[in-house]
This record gives sequence, C-alpha cells and structure tokens, in this order.
Amino acid sequence: MRYLIHHETILDYTEPIREHHTELRLAPRVDDQQNLVSCGLETEPDARLASYSDYFGNRVDYFCVIPAHTRLVTRLKAEVEITRYNPFDFEPTVPNVQQQWLHEAIKREPRYNDYVLHRSLLTPSIMKLADHTARAFPRFERDQPVMQSLLELMGWIPTVLEYKSGSTGVHAELINALQQGAGVCQEFAHLFISVARSWGVPARYVMGYLDPGDEEEKREGATHAWAEALVPGGGWIGFDPVHNLLANERYIAVAVGRDSFDAAPQRGSFKGGSAGSEPMVTVQVQQIQQQ
Repeated sequence: MRYLIHHETILDYTEPIREHHTELRLAPRVDDQQNLVSCGLETEPDARLASYSDYFGNRVDYFCVIPAHTRLVTRLKAEVEITRYNPFDFEPTVPNVQQQWLHEAIKREPRYNDYVLHRSLLTPSIMKLADHTARAFPRFERDQPVMQSLLELMGWIPTVLEYKSGSTGVHAELINALQQGAGVCQEFAHLFISVARSWGVPARYVMGYLDPGDEEEKREGATHAWAEALVPGGGWIGFDPVHNLLANERYIAVAVGRDSFDAAPQRGSFKGGSAGSEPMVTVQVQQIQQQ
C-alpha cells in the first residue's frame, strides 16, 4: 500500500519573534514494515534545513529562523510504502519460553530497557493509577501467550476511558484522564504502555498517520497515536486501543518514543514576548493506486 501525505502547520504570533529554533518529527519512519519513497519539507520564512537521527531512530529535521517574524509555516510532502499487512502473521512463542525470548531481545538491544523501565507523568506505574479507576487492571497470565494478554488489555482500555476529542491537552497527565474517565488517542496509548510495562513487556508510544478510508475516523488534530509492544516471536506489533485494532497497512508510523514527549511532531524555542496561538494543522492522507 502506498500513501501520499501532505502535512501543514501554521503558527501565528501577535508580536514579532526571532531566533526561532524548531525540530520536526514528520517524516515517516524507515523500517522493515514501511519504506519512505520520497520526502520534501519547506518552511515560511524560508530556512536552511538539516536532519539527524535521534536516540529512538526517528528522523528529526531542524532549522532556525533568525530574522523577526509573526508567522511560521512548515509543510511536508511525503510518499511512503507500507509492507505491514497481517499483524498475526508470525509463529507465536510457546508460553514457557516467552520470558526468555524477551530477555534475549533486550540483551541484544539494551535500549529496549527504556521501554520497560521508563515512568513519567504520562506513563506512570499502575500502582499510582490504581486509585483513580474503579475497574481492576487486567492480569498478566504467564501460562497464556503474551499476544493474548495484550489483546485483552487493548479491549479493556475503552472500558475505563471514553474517547472525547479535546478532552485533554497536549502531553496531559494520565491520572487526569483517568479521573475524568475520558481522553484522546495519546491517553489510550499511554495507558496501554503503562500496563504492558508493568508486565515486563517492552512497550513504546507511536505517533503517525492513519488512513481514514471511507469512514469518518475519531481523530484529534493532525496525527494519530497508538502503542507498540514487543511480542515474543512477532517483534514490534502496533495496538490501537481507540479503535480496538492492530496496526495494519492503514497505519503510517512517524516517530516512536517512551511517551508522547519523545515523539512530538514539532517543538521549538524562540526569543520574543509572544506565546503564539494554537497551531493550525492540516493533514491529507491519500492512497496511491499502484499499477
């Protein structure tokens, strides 16, 4: 499956600002499940772009606008090919060797420890979350496949969180979402991650794009968020608790991290007295018919 993506962000400021340093995580990832065919970025005011790969393997494009300005516009145009089709297409590891499989995977890639041990206000320990929901957290049964436990977890999350667009702010604390019983896709992903990590299963946050298909999708803003867990025998598999679906060819991953802070689409700093308005974000995800 191939997609053409257009992403535009407009930031307006009531007073001129200067020395505006910006990082973008907008270009789709390149891995064994998707390939970036082409990618172009432009800015207004015009700026010289450079890029690097961050700790989590995300492409980061960055630039600086030195002169005073009251508007910053960033535009992305990318074509990406998705090779992820059937997330169940793998040979599951038998339960009595699952922990050994995970241990060996982390030993080969020590950075995976970040996806097990990290705790934050966005992904706190479940002990801190337990007092803020009346429903019992799902248990991890060691005599059943990890994949089965994760599927049950994905189905459990909508029973404690109702999806409400605009109900939480950017990088909202997970406890606040549980207290009000509602959140957006990032809280759904953060809750999945917190519980999976409590089981010793590496789990990470994914920011990306979702093909809306022919139906109106429940999405806030410009991007979508879901979680990935390291499944014995299957590797990294995406779980979308908002839609109770596994990530397939409709999901286009852009950035991963321990939580949404690591995978923010755009962030920056500047000099000046204007805080700026809420970003105006426009995204188009168009399926390309392949010959």
